[in-house]
Amino acid sequence: METVTVNRVLGSYLRTGDDLCKEVEWVDMDHDHCGKARWKALSDKGRVVLIDLPRKVRLADKDVLYEDETRVIVARVKPEQVLVMRPRTIEEMGALCYHIGNLHQPCWVNQSRVFTPNESFLKDLAQSMAVPFSEEEQILPQGFATRHRTHAAP
Repeated sequence: METVTVNRVLGSYLRTGDDLCKEVEWVDMDHDHCGKARWKALSDKGRVVLIDLPRKVRLADKDVLYEDETRVIVARVKPEQVLVMRPRTIEEMGALCYHIGNLHQPCWVNQSRVFTPNESFLKDLAQSMAVPFSEEEQILPQGFATRHRTHAAP
């Protein structure tokens, strides 16, 4: 099986009648890989895929990495555990986001929901403010910073 080198994103994958006969290969990746310009991946079919993108290009879920007459190779971002907080008022949202920022943690606001890394101290914050929250798996948006670390004692 030959190695494929990716130098640019070809678009977003939408399965249409035109490509129903093409074999789809998936490159699974963590959110942290979305911003990396150069790395080596393995498709779900075992093909080596070399990612060599311009520096400022970020991969997103369902980006088409390669396409020919018989196959298409598509990026698939793995969902991550996040806290989804649901403040009830704009004032509560402002206070919540202020405290999250004061703890130097990233957050993503989407309509009336606030998404943060799934950290125990952020759950404690939501509980102390009586803000409803849940733990969910989400594909994170581009630019959402995550840290694969924990505040647990060693």
